[in-house]
Amino acid sequence: MARRPLAGVAAASTTDYPAAPPASTTVPARTDRAGHPPLLTTRNFYLGLAFVCLVVGALSLLIPSTPSYDAWSWLLWGRQIIHGHLTITTGGTSWKPLPMIFTIPFALFGRAAPDLWLVVARAGALAAVVMVSRLAYRLTRQVGGLFGEPAGDLGRLTTVAPALLAGVIGAVSLALSASGGFVSSNALGYSEGLATALLLISIERHLDGHRRQAFIVGFLVALDRPEIWLFWGPYGLWLMWKDPGSRALVIGSAIVVLAAWFIPVKLGCGSFGCSTSRALHPRSNSLAFASDPFEAELSKAAWPTMLLRIKVVAALLVITVAGMLWRTYRRAGTAGLLTAANRARLTAALMGVGGLAWFIVIAVMTQIGFSGNNRYLVLGAAMVDICGAVGFGWAARELAVLAARRVRAPRRAGTAAATETATRTGTAIGGLTWAATALAALVFLFGPNWVGSNLISVRRTHGSLVYQAHLRQAMSRLVARFGGPAKVLACGSVMTEGFQVPMVAWTLDVPTTRIEAPPTLADPAHAGPAPDVILQTRDTRSASLLPFLSSWPAVTYRYVATSGPVHMFTNGCSRTST
Repeated sequence: MARRPLAGVAAASTTDYPAAPPASTTVPARTDRAGHPPLLTTRNFYLGLAFVCLVVGALSLLIPSTPSYDAWSWLLWGRQIIHGHLTITTGGTSWKPLPMIFTIPFALFGRAAPDLWLVVARAGALAAVVMVSRLAYRLTRQVGGLFGEPAGDLGRLTTVAPALLAGVIGAVSLALSASGGFVSSNALGYSEGLATALLLISIERHLDGHRRQAFIVGFLVALDRPEIWLFWGPYGLWLMWKDPGSRALVIGSAIVVLAAWFIPVKLGCGSFGCSTSRALHPRSNSLAFASDPFEAELSKAAWPTMLLRIKVVAALLVITVAGMLWRTYRRAGTAGLLTAANRARLTAALMGVGGLAWFIVIAVMTQIGFSGNNRYLVLGAAMVDICGAVGFGWAARELAVLAARRVRAPRRAGTAAATETATRTGTAIGGLTWAATALAALVFLFGPNWVGSNLISVRRTHGSLVYQAHLRQAMSRLVARFGGPAKVLACGSVMTEGFQVPMVAWTLDVPTTRIEAPPTLADPAHAGPAPDVILQTRDTRSASLLPFLSSWPAVTYRYVATSGPVHMFTNGCSRTST
């Protein structure tokens, strides 16, 4: 099909390109649609990404740091497994295989294990941000133009700046959205950031034609979030159909996933359903207890997770691409959909649709009775952020192409005048491209309001994380001042604020069953037996001090010491030193 001329410097619209040739059995080296190689080979990129993220994760420990409630349980289980036993209860954290891949060997390093896990978790979160940026950059460079394409080097010029903008917007939207809690959750050692990075790497390996690699990386995601089975499983069936030689890989991986999720639970708890039972009994503030959990999860958790401007642009991109591809299909059939530009457009749109599908899955799980925690939504939020970021970059690209139409190209080559005119043309188009990119950036920054008001407060986030770190330090100091774990345990039962139970269990080197949480009701009639040792603290700086000593009015607790935000009391037991 003949190309349509674009005034001055433009070539045909990408929708008019001929269909791509049939795929061969050998995957060619990846290039962008202009034929330029990527900045780094894929293998070197991933190795470099892992190295840099791990270094940054290690440097982050210079800030006072501590794992979270769930992470302390994973660390405790890792230590138990190293010592030949495992205790999993129907209360507390649910079993999760992915972090155990790390916490089991980390247990060999003793007290350094919590910090080692924090390095991995934070590195995974940073890798997720980088992958969002990378995919947004890649897709923006590939989507082509609705109004034609500048020719030659000018085409490259008009794609790089919008693609860079898309990469920055994607990264900022995932990492710094105030409602998403991405920084705080992953700084405390939750595993969803790592799972998100692996999911995006899996998607990229599929885009590059390496389907088995995509499935294997997806296998790791399936070890972190069971909801991904709804997507990973069908992908495996499709892979077996397209690649019969992968059947052993797919079937073996499925068996390993099921075994990793359920056999340790059976060994540690005595029942395959212990973790499921725990997950179906969330805390009282869970959206599972809303009048309509499905609607509440979507409206109160999923919707606020992303910036409004990202959601709107993502929706517009999905609608636009759907209309474009339908029009192309009716005009040129399936062959018209196989151009590089249309594949990139479809991929960007499917990112948005896939993110929505993930939110719906989490909402259904919440309706069933699972907790619907905000951090579960990050995998979907990352995909929507990519879709929205590509929308901004694509808009900047189209503005640049339209502006380039106003620039007159040289009519004759080979003359000094033509060369000078070509130089001026390139300079003008470069300036217009950066101007269009700046305009799109301004829309992101100020439409409909200043984006900063929707981003996290660095000061408050830092203060919250430091407070959690002080809890860890204070617990260890108090136990040491009292005479060590053996002395504390010799006093009898130990109780602390509910979210600190796994941390205290780790500090005292006992299962979580040995540490009690405060009674749900402060009423003495429902308080239960009085604990012998109380480590009283607040979950957050604004929370109540728990446990309440007044829950046992017949018992006179003796104040022992205070360290940071933690107070120690005993009942009939004295310390050995002060």
